[in-house]
Amino acid sequence: MMSWKTRRWDLYAPHYDKLIGFEPSRRRSLELAALQPGERLLVDGCGTGLDLPLIPAGVEVDAVDLSPGMVEQARRKSAAARIQVMDAQQLAFPDATFDCVLLHLIVAIVPEPLRCLREAARVLKPGGRVMLFDKYFHGPGQPRLIRRLLNPLMKFLATDLNLRTLDLAAQAGFRVVHEEAAMLNGMFRIARLEKR
Repeated sequence: MMSWKTRRWDLYAPHYDKLIGFEPSRRRSLELAALQPGERLLVDGCGTGLDLPLIPAGVEVDAVDLSPGMVEQARRKSAAARIQVMDAQQLAFPDATFDCVLLHLIVAIVPEPLRCLREAARVLKPGGRVMLFDKYFHGPGQPRLIRRLLNPLMKFLATDLNLRTLDLAAQAGFRVVHEEAAMLNGMFRIARLEKR
């Protein structure tokens, strides 16, 4: 039987694009990725495929999501991308397959974010990069009280607001080569990661 953590995304899929777009931040992340024709890209946790129309021509694209409902929506946005149901925490790709991995709004929702980041590192070619766009806690000390109070409900509905994603990225073998605030006063951030 499918768990709530997976089933909720099938329920959200028909309405997701109306509620969650974030196109300027997605575009900025792809700009920082500097994708080149002939490169191979993994859109890991592709959701409804909002990133797919923004990817430059000539890039070979694979996209995966654990939710069949999300994958169905994503397939409507791109005929060229290979889109399939797959767990971001257990990718069925060989080591060193991709030049770039997009992790847009996925790390903070998977049950095991470190495992997700380690899988991204595993399938990344030497010299490749990961583009991370997500909400995560950035800074010393504890998250503000409002974030701590909202987090249990937000985790049930969708996402962890207080994940220390860059610390986990370091544990997965990445170094941060660029990081910037994206939206909502820095709650959402963009980072370019490369393997150490």
